[in-house]
Amino acid sequence: MVTLSDDEVALIRAILTALRAIKVRDIDKALVILSKGDRRDK
Repeated sequence: MVTLSDDEVALIRAILTALRAIKVRDIDKALVILSKGDRRDK
């Protein structure tokens, strides 16, 4: 088992909170935009 320092725990908690704040709909929109850009490059 890995022992984490208080700073590491706070960092992981901040990352997880940020990920939870990202909405799936926003990720889908970003993927659509990226795929459109990818098609133009080909």
